[in-house]
Amino acid sequence: MLEPRRWSKRYPELGTAPLPIEPCLSQDYFELERDKVFRKCWLQVCRVEDVPNAGDFFNRHIEICNSHVLIMRGTGGDLRAFHNMCSHRGNKLVWDNEGCEKYHACKFHGWVYNCNGKLVDVPDEDNFFDLEKVKLGLTPIALDVWQGFVFINLDPEPAQSLTEYLGGVVGALDGFPFADLHMGYAYKSTLACNWKLAVDSQQEAYHAVHLHRRSVGDICSSAENPYMHACDVQFFGPHRMLSLPMSSDYTPTPVAALSGKYAWTIKKEGQGFLDRDNLPIGVNPKRADNWLFDIYLIFPNFWIGAFDGAYQTHNFWPTSVEGMYQEIKMFVNTPRTAGERFAMEHSKCMNRDTWLEDFSTLETTQTVLGSGAKTHFMLQDEEILIRHFYQTLNDYIRS
Repeated sequence: MLEPRRWSKRYPELGTAPLPIEPCLSQDYFELERDKVFRKCWLQVCRVEDVPNAGDFFNRHIEICNSHVLIMRGTGGDLRAFHNMCSHRGNKLVWDNEGCEKYHACKFHGWVYNCNGKLVDVPDEDNFFDLEKVKLGLTPIALDVWQGFVFINLDPEPAQSLTEYLGGVVGALDGFPFADLHMGYAYKSTLACNWKLAVDSQQEAYHAVHLHRRSVGDICSSAENPYMHACDVQFFGPHRMLSLPMSSDYTPTPVAALSGKYAWTIKKEGQGFLDRDNLPIGVNPKRADNWLFDIYLIFPNFWIGAFDGAYQTHNFWPTSVEGMYQEIKMFVNTPRTAGERFAMEHSKCMNRDTWLEDFSTLETTQTVLGSGAKTHFMLQDEEILIRHFYQTLNDYIRS
């Protein structure tokens, strides 16, 4: 059996006390999160594949910050981000969620901007006073890219570069083939709960044996590890990682076995990705034989799941104290055969059911928390990532 309470022994600075519920209910705390976290931290908004060519654009409404962010590929190939706001009277410039346009005209008075963000035409320009078009382009937003993931920072002068902000995550995932995999399927939804409750549901496996007993329960539980205790836990400044095992007792159903036969993995392609000598240091860091996948949580609201031959992303976007919007995407190798297509569709259904289970309790949880009957969360050792998350939030809010 695994050593009990091993993570609190490794990370004693995170403590063992119950955590207050109030941050999931407080309007004041939510506003501090907005000002101290979401307006200051690097936020993942899309991938480079979403804006591959000159003129391509992608719109992201970051509702907690009242910001409409326009990501555009310029004529020179540069990727830029701007506030989606006309310099004339402050109207929203680009209304479509995505597309390709070399020029964008404001619907209100026809001011025209190119895909580099420059103001290029003003109707009735001679009737303005001391108008300098060169100074009236779209307001820029800091943008940078890591492993094909596009991040923006709403702070006009970010305290850190993206690489500095990500810290040890960069080296841990260096070599994972993010660019070789493509989006196979995705889900979007809104939830009537605080965004942190959703994040918390995705940074521990203590729930898996019970909540997922009908969908994937047999994968999670084994005689020697009945509660899916983690293979490893690591922290990288504000970010964190959880490495999870597969049950050694798992026997797939006939359908799951057929899916597994045809499922594409990197090892099958002869790239040697799963050979222990070639693994990125942060993928299956303990080199466990029964490894299932790793979870990386990039503070504040971006989740990456690294699997054999696939990866998943999850974004949690706050909209109010008791509201949020989420996007889940699974990136796979494009199926080339009927068998590989079957395997992907089976995976799609299995993940759909698992995700529905994950979020089935959260809206009711929010209403129950509001009763005030309890004031604290009681956490056990395998929920240590939740402790780290709230400590990180509090550190930012007190800064």
